[in-house]
Amino acid sequence: MRPVAELVDAGSCPHLAMLLQRPEEAMPTLASFYALGAKRNGWLYHRTMSGNADADREALTKHGLDVKALEAEGRMTIAEIDLGITVEDYVHAWEPQFEAALRRGFDAVWWARFPIGPDEAIIERSVEYDRAWDDHFHDRKCVTLCLFVVGEVDAGRVAQVGATHDHVLISTSSGPAWAADR
Repeated sequence: MRPVAELVDAGSCPHLAMLLQRPEEAMPTLASFYALGAKRNGWLYHRTMSGNADADREALTKHGLDVKALEAEGRMTIAEIDLGITVEDYVHAWEPQFEAALRRGFDAVWWARFPIGPDEAIIERSVEYDRAWDDHFHDRKCVTLCLFVVGEVDAGRVAQVGATHDHVLISTSSGPAWAADR
């Protein structure tokens, strides 16, 4: 499987999932994802839970992403949502910003959300949201990263998450690895 950067350079905008072993892996992963998007003329959209925007800004900055400059330049937005958001709003509420970013000349939108898990119920609930997301944004200029904190990874979890994502990455002690492709 080709690295994500090569897929994007070739014009693909994949819907990615990454299975993390620990919550502490989330912010370095997101900072790296957004840095890659910024290098590729992407508009960066970070979705976090209500009340967490400032903490996420601080954490992303701590891990090397110049959030303040990216926001000042109009290259990044951090938006908050409530966990009770409907599937329809989850997918469509930000779409005017998505379309406006592409009209401003960005090559694609690089979108990610806060990590979910290890609570099994919330991971199960996410399937409906990810399916609707994939149905709507497939073949559109939107590189998406969904983070799942799962602890130890098993084949069942990879299959569950992989059903609604183009590729599944697994965090390992040596860094991310491709696990499954749809």
